[in-house]
Amino acid sequence: MLKMISRVFGFALTTFCLAGTVTAHHGMTGRYDAAIPIVLSGTITATTFAPPHPVLSVRVDTAELPAFEVGRPAEYFGPAIARAEDVGEVREIELSPVGMFYDLAERVRVGDRIVIVALRNCFPPHQLRSTWLRLFDGTVVSYTGDWAPGVDGCS
Repeated sequence: MLKMISRVFGFALTTFCLAGTVTAHHGMTGRYDAAIPIVLSGTITATTFAPPHPVLSVRVDTAELPAFEVGRPAEYFGPAIARAEDVGEVREIELSPVGMFYDLAERVRVGDRIVIVALRNCFPPHQLRSTWLRLFDGTVVSYTGDWAPGVDGCS
């Protein structure tokens, strides 16, 4: 009987710990800085279209802002920037875990050019997440019902 109670307790503790890790990872306690939307232009180097959310890896090739219109001024509190520190680097961008982004598995490929507007989590590990992409063919994919709304600056 004691062995059975120990197993149940161990399972419950493991489940609780994993749930906390998943919540923290998914930004439910995150704060995404919408005061500084970051524009990443470059080439896709890797894709993951599996739960918990889609991820695109992009080798950024310019610190110049491309011509684009996000069309969502209520969501972004400041002007978009392209960071010099991103040029030449591969950045991972998490996409919202919604069907429209999982559906991109059939549309984007390694080697495609892409423009992404991303927000940086104020909390470590400071991951980037996006709900706005312009694909290689000019198509804009944009999700407005975000699961982790942005804040007006990290403080």
